[in-house]
Amino acid sequence: MKLVTALLYPLFLLFLLGSFPSLADQKQQLGKWDVHYMLMPTTMLDADIAKNYQLSRSRNYQLLNISVLNTADQKAQAVELSGTATNLAGQRQQLSFKPVKEGAAMYYLAGVEARSEQKITIELSIRQGNELQVLKFTQDVYPE
Repeated sequence: MKLVTALLYPLFLLFLLGSFPSLADQKQQLGKWDVHYMLMPTTMLDADIAKNYQLSRSRNYQLLNISVLNTADQKAQAVELSGTATNLAGQRQQLSFKPVKEGAAMYYLAGVEARSEQKITIELSIRQGNELQVLKFTQDVYPE
């Protein structure tokens, strides 16, 4: 629960203040899942949290945070994730997700390189048994 609090509490305060509206948690309903996603600068992470979870803190990296909940009961789902991040120049990065389980919560974290202000398109395959859904979104990123 420490990671959840450490990652989300500072962001929650920023959202309340309206400082970074583009960082707000976003959600899509895909089949039987609510998929929450957020892309944020890694420089916003506490240094100890980043070190503990082996996350790079750099002005050139964004953190992609994914959580998958069952729509009916909102329980966290264990899934397999794979995907890519592509910029407008067509440069594609394979994403490598790190699962994080804190109590009943489950998150999947991946680093996305972004060296300048740009639009990034994220396309993910989310699989659980025979269930497969695709999440696709585009977001402006602003390296710090």
